Amino acid sequence: MKRTLYLCLTAGSLSLLLVGMAGAQSLGEIARRQRQVKRPSAAKVYTNDDMPSLAAPKPEAAATGQKTESKEAPTEAKPTPEDKAKQGAALQAKADGLKNQIALLEREYTVAEREYKLRTAVYYADAGNSLRDPKKWAEQDRQYQAEMATKKKAIDDARQKLADLQEQARKAGLSVQ
Repeated sequence: MKRTLYLCLTAGSLSLLLVGMAGAQSLGEIARRQRQVKRPSAAKVYTNDDMPSLAAPKPEAAATGQKTESKEAPTEAKPTPEDKAKQGAALQAKADGLKNQIALLEREYTVAEREYKLRTAVYYADAGNSLRDPKKWAEQDRQYQAEMATKKKAIDDARQKLADLQEQARKAGLSVQ
């Protein structure tokens, strides 16, 4: 009786397992079906040209309570391709100069850092150095830290100038590498 019961339960569970496996889909089939389904793309892409410009009232007119007239700004003459090329070349020359300056400042920074590491290794190699004149080492260390902070600030300032120049070129419709 027990054998028959176990045999029936085993046969039933196997049949359920086979039915479940037959109805299951493989991951590859699901992926293929998902790729075939078309997803709707964005209906409208908004750009700066699509958005209306909101002109703020002039401060002196707002203070006196006068209404400002909404006049369009006079249209500027479009620059010719030669003018754009000249402007692009000038901005590129400035960018190249800033890149060279950044490279030089970074080189100076790394050289000063290496020199400090060497000085530190020599100082700590001899235990007597810290006993002989610890104030001198502390003063030199402060000077080094100040010098490195100054160099790091100069590098950051030069990088910021380059980023500003690239942004200026981007706004003018030019590319500066």
